[in-house]
Amino acid sequence: MKKLIFLLVILLTLLYADWVKVAIGPFDDYVSAITIAKGRNDDTNRIYVATWRSLYELTYRNNRWDILNMGTTSGWGVWAGDGRNDGRIRVYATFTVTGPQYGGVYEYTWTGSNWQREAVATFPSSPHSSAGHAVAIGKARNDGINRIYSTDGNNQRLFESTWDGQRWNTTQIFDSAGVNMIIAPARNDGINRIYFVGQGTTIKELSWDGQRWLYQLVDPTERTYFGIACGYGRNDSILRLYSGLGSYPNYGLYEFTWNGSQWEKIRAKGFPGLPRCVNLGDGRNEGLTRIYMGATGRQVAMEYWYVNNQWDSLVIDSIGSNSYLCVFVGDGRNDGINRVYFGSSDRYLYEFSYLPSGIKENNNNLVIKKDKRLINPLGQIILNPKNKKGVYFLYEKGKLKKFIKF
Repeated sequence: MKKLIFLLVILLTLLYADWVKVAIGPFDDYVSAITIAKGRNDDTNRIYVATWRSLYELTYRNNRWDILNMGTTSGWGVWAGDGRNDGRIRVYATFTVTGPQYGGVYEYTWTGSNWQREAVATFPSSPHSSAGHAVAIGKARNDGINRIYSTDGNNQRLFESTWDGQRWNTTQIFDSAGVNMIIAPARNDGINRIYFVGQGTTIKELSWDGQRWLYQLVDPTERTYFGIACGYGRNDSILRLYSGLGSYPNYGLYEFTWNGSQWEKIRAKGFPGLPRCVNLGDGRNEGLTRIYMGATGRQVAMEYWYVNNQWDSLVIDSIGSNSYLCVFVGDGRNDGINRVYFGSSDRYLYEFSYLPSGIKENNNNLVIKKDKRLINPLGQIILNPKNKKGVYFLYEKGKLKKFIKF
């Protein structure tokens, strides 16, 4: 009976739901990176979009997107966070200028009336002209201090920038680079490490031991990974790494779990093309993490989730011949609803909203009773739903009774 109810829950989730796609733009070039943050240090989330030419700020108000061009960057990455460790959120974007060419990282601070830009780092142009690619913020040294990490893709270098209260101090920490980078305690030991990957390269891990940076490959057997993300992809208590493998015929989403001595790799599920970007989050607003991946050369977006001890997937979008270069999950409209955002090579940002129409139709019957069990859309029993927002199903004596959302 439980198995039957579980299958019914999954079936209803598929039948009574739709992904709604909205195009935002066009922008001035390929959309290469996205982040969502309270960049002005107010109560409003905004979307920050890096194209291959400019940096943009998107604010949703009065049922429309207000788009502000923050200036030319010609870099690939954008991040937002407390880079100076003063409690203020700032926006950081990599840049590349020409005549002569060199790259680096810009910092954008909202003054209350305009954006103030300052150079965090300028990469040396030797032996080739430098170019700004990835950027990330985090406590990679595990000393409580946020630092800015950035890459020069032309000369294959990774840099660390620290604010000392008066100026930025930048040093090179590694002879390699990537176009995607995160800082996370992916080994589940509470220790942050740097993970980065290029366009079809190995996944690299850097660990600070107190004196030097230690380097290790996450997977020494494959050299064609695209994108990197870390999170609770199985909705358990274990952090894992996720990346897309671009080695034909093994295209797919790959998962890496640290077992205490090495990284264990599994092919979660296949992918219909060459992957380019990966991220994860609660894209359906049900309290469950899913993984999202976009393709190169085909405008394909996929959603993956772990259920009943196996991976499943769904095609969110498969229209067009362009590439999805980046993906982010978050509350871009400030309405409490997460949406999935894909940046495309056709110069648009695409917003995907999950609308559970079956639940909408049952709004008049949404009643929560303490003596009933609640089942989330993956068939898991929620023992204490008060702290878990989302969509649930009322399960009573082996029968699915009604939808509940809170």
